[in-house]
Amino acid sequence: METNLTEIYLDSIKNYGELIKIADQIACDGKVPLLKFSSDSTEFNLIVFKECAKKMEIVDYHASNVISIQKNSIIINDKIEMPFDSLQLVLRNHILNPNREFNYSKSIDKALIFYYQDSLLSSKKIQRQLIKIANDFNELNSKNGDSLPLKIKLSDYPYIRILNPPLPDEE
Repeated sequence: METNLTEIYLDSIKNYGELIKIADQIACDGKVPLLKFSSDSTEFNLIVFKECAKKMEIVDYHASNVISIQKNSIIINDKIEMPFDSLQLVLRNHILNPNREFNYSKSIDKALIFYYQDSLLSSKKIQRQLIKIANDFNELNSKNGDSLPLKIKLSDYPYIRILNPPLPDEE
């Protein structure tokens, strides 16, 4: 049976730069990357989204629907930065948004995670982070009927903070 998924074994790559290059090739071929990795007795299959860099598609994501994970930080709606260890709470707020907070996604279906790391970050460190993301998500999902989507986009570039321009001086 023909599938639109193409497997990437994290153990077979060196670093994030190589992961992005391989995922980009897959996306440019019109397929979807499937990251495969394991921890102890658990096998993970994580479908990720990656745009083809050659196509230069412009997509405008609403800020509150996206959290960004880079290095050991989680950036929320351009204003809040939290440590990666707080991921479980952030995922709950971002995906479910039980208190209808402005800084988090307005809908379960729109909740998206941008994932970016330095190009030299080793596949082992990427794997540790992805295992935490998957485990924290699986725990949240099991408490909520096993029907929540996990949407992760591999990003080619770091999060860029957009600063408001200074107000002109009144004279």
